Amino acid sequence: MQPLQLLGIGATLLWSLVALVGVYGAEECPKKPYRVVCYLASWSNYREGSGSFNVSYIVPDHCTHLVYTFAGLNIGGGIDSLDYFNDVNVNKGYARVVALKEENPCLKVLLAIGGWNEGSEKYSLMAERESTRDAFADQTLRYLVHYGFDGLDLDWEYPTMRGGIPEDRENFVLLVQALRNRFARRNKILTAAVSASKQILQAGYDLPKLCEELDFINLMTYDYSRSDKATLDAPLYGDSSTGETIDTTIAYISKTGCPMDKFSLGITTHAKTYTVVPSRLMAPGIKAVSPGAPGPYTRSAGSLGYNEVCEMLKPNRTTPNPWVVKSLAQNAVKYAYHDDQWMTFDGIETIGTKVKYAMDKKLGGIMLWTIDTDDFQGDCHSEAYPLLQTVLRMLGYVRKA
Repeated sequence: MQPLQLLGIGATLLWSLVALVGVYGAEECPKKPYRVVCYLASWSNYREGSGSFNVSYIVPDHCTHLVYTFAGLNIGGGIDSLDYFNDVNVNKGYARVVALKEENPCLKVLLAIGGWNEGSEKYSLMAERESTRDAFADQTLRYLVHYGFDGLDLDWEYPTMRGGIPEDRENFVLLVQALRNRFARRNKILTAAVSASKQILQAGYDLPKLCEELDFINLMTYDYSRSDKATLDAPLYGDSSTGETIDTTIAYISKTGCPMDKFSLGITTHAKTYTVVPSRLMAPGIKAVSPGAPGPYTRSAGSLGYNEVCEMLKPNRTTPNPWVVKSLAQNAVKYAYHDDQWMTFDGIETIGTKVKYAMDKKLGGIMLWTIDTDDFQGDCHSEAYPLLQTVLRMLGYVRKA
């Protein structure tokens, strides 16, 4: 056989191997019809007792995207850890979440920057000038690459508000474009979490332009409630104290021209709680005196994790449970009360309804805030993560044993 013939056979074999590797890589991470975006509150490992959460509890196959919260802005306008002890030095939160990709190479792990406690003013200052936007984009890319993250989730709460300026609406788009320009060459994912309030959406976000630049957008379709009245936090339909519901938010977004599959429907695993004056009628709308009592794990007045809620509502074999629980099918939400405590929350049934709604509206997936307040140990149910498992079942995803 001539050398040229051998060379031809070798080339054929080489290209065959390349083709096989390419096919294997495509099959290894097939595109799923829906996203399951799981937010992780990094501070959840500081909670006590059964509420203490750590990365070892995460099942990497449950989520398509895992978002680690939160990084912040330092004095120089660059991305930085808000808790070096937890994120980098001792607990090594960054390294541990990124290591989950060894168990599920298809999992995308993102770092979120911002959050409610960070406010808006620092972000408004950083986004105001081209030079500081570009510097932030450059440093952020280096930060993500250094720690092994697949992308960034922007959670600026909120442009034009809470210390922001009117120009934030345009500057936020420019910031996203600067990040996109840097990220594209390194195949980094760029997403954002945005409010579900029509007023905030109109004031702070140029959605058509953002949809062009962002890989997807996580809608915080909760927090519709008020502080002065005990009202439903995440109603799907029906009356709302603010005049807004999940359905009105989706209706507004559908008119922006954005592809609906750009959006993930947000579902919270927290209850909104109130302290009220007990009366014969404890229906939604009753006057609130103050936020509800804090729970044993989250220890935050006005809020409870679902793991705290389900323990409170768990049937007792010896004495009747004092909580009265109501399920509002039309609103796809629950509320419960006992003495002067009143709460609104989602359960397995209401989440199932909301996931079906998201599928019917052709949204791109579901976002959960947060997986660490689901019943992650299965203390109340026959399985761990009952809320997340409900999402997976409704989407038709088969969970692995």
